[in-house]
Amino acid sequence: MTLTRLGRLAAYIISFALARGALFAAPLLLANLLTSSDYGLLETAQAAASLLANVAVFGTASVVPLVLLDHTRTATMAGIVTHHLALLGACAAVGIAAVFAGAAHSWGLAALFCAVTAMQSLGSTHLKTQGRSEASVLLDAGHFGLMALAAGVAHFAGADRAMPWVVGAALIYVTLLGTAYLLLLARLPRNSFGQWRAAIGLGLPLMLGGVVTLLATTSGRLGMGLLAGPLVAADYAVLSRAAALPIVAHQLILVARFRNLFTLPNAEVERAAAHIVMLVAASAFAFCLLAPWLGRLLGPAFVQSWSAHPMQGAWIAAQAVLWSAIALNDLVIVRHQVMPRILPMSAGFLGLEFGVGWFSLHRIGATLEHFVFAHGLLMLLFYGVQSAAMAACGIRLNRVWARAACAYVAMVVLATTFS
Repeated sequence: MTLTRLGRLAAYIISFALARGALFAAPLLLANLLTSSDYGLLETAQAAASLLANVAVFGTASVVPLVLLDHTRTATMAGIVTHHLALLGACAAVGIAAVFAGAAHSWGLAALFCAVTAMQSLGSTHLKTQGRSEASVLLDAGHFGLMALAAGVAHFAGADRAMPWVVGAALIYVTLLGTAYLLLLARLPRNSFGQWRAAIGLGLPLMLGGVVTLLATTSGRLGMGLLAGPLVAADYAVLSRAAALPIVAHQLILVARFRNLFTLPNAEVERAAAHIVMLVAASAFAFCLLAPWLGRLLGPAFVQSWSAHPMQGAWIAAQAVLWSAIALNDLVIVRHQVMPRILPMSAGFLGLEFGVGWFSLHRIGATLEHFVFAHGLLMLLFYGVQSAAMAACGIRLNRVWARAACAYVAMVVLATTFS
C-alpha cells in the first residue's frame, strides 16, 4: 500500500471518527442545553422528518452513483437535483403555513428537518460518489453538529431559550445546501420530465427497502413522542442516544477491520458478521456496567434519566445488538440482490406489529417501561421474520442469528434481574 493510499485511509478514519463522535455527542449536548420539552419535541420532529424525507425523495439520492458512473442513460443529475429542490420548496411552504397556523413547534419543525434530511442525503451521496468520503461523513454530522453549536452559543450568551438558536442553525444549514445545489442545477444540461421520472423509477425500489429499516430504527423516538408527549420522549431520547455508543462501535469495527465486507466470500461474510455482533454485544454490556460512572461524559440529562430508569436504559442499550444484526442482514440482502423477495414479508410484518403495539400501548398506558419492553420485543420479532425470509431465499447466517438473539435476550434478562 502506497503512502498516498495510507494517507487517504488515515484521513477517512479520522474524519469518520470525528463525524461519528459529533453525531453521538451533539444530541446529548442538546439534551443538556435545551429544556426537556424542547428536546423531546426536537427528537420527535427529527424522527418524523427522517421518515418523511426518505419517502418524499423516492430514493433518488441513491441513483446519484448510477448517473455519475454512467450506469444509466435515462436518469440525469439534473432530474435528481430538481426533485430535491422541489421538495425543499414544498417543505418551506409547509413551514410557513405552520407558522401562520400556530403549529410552528410541531409541523414547522418537522418540515424544516425534512428539508435538511433530504438535502443532506443528496449532498452526502454526491460526495461519496466523487470519492470525497471524508467530506461526506463530516456533512452527515453537520445538521446536529451545527444545532449543538448554536445551543452552546445561546447558553454562553445567556439566552432565555436555546431553541430559537437551534432552529436558526438548521435554517442556515439547509439554505446553504439548497443554494449550492441551485447553483449546480444552473450549470447542468436542461432537465426533462422523462429524466425526472426515470430517476424516480430507479430510486423507488431502493427507497422501499430503506424506509422499512429506517422505520424500525426511528420508531422508538417517534412512537414515544406521539404516544407519551415531549417530556417522556426526552427521557427516552436521552437514553437511546447515549446507548447508541455500541452502534458507533459497530461502525468503527466495519471501518477498521471489515471495510470489504461486501466483497468477501459467503463463508467469510458469516464469520465476520458473527464477530461484529459479538463485539457490539460486548460493547453494549460494558456500557450498561459503566453507565453509573459515565455522567461526566454524557451530562446531567443522562444521569437524571438513567438514575430514574436504569432497567429501561439497559434494555435500550441491549437493542444495539439487534440494530447491528439487522444492519448486517440488510447488507447481505443487498449483496444477494433479493430485496424484492424479502421486502413484502418484512414490511408487512413490521406494519402489522406496529399496529398491534400501538393498540396495546393505548390500552395499558404508554409509560416508558411499557414502551421500551414492547418496542424491544417487536424489534426482536422483526429480526426473526427478516432472518426467516432470508432463509426462505436460501441465505443462511445461522451463527449470526443465534448469537444476536441469545445476546439480546441474555442482556434483557440480566437487566431485569439485577436493575
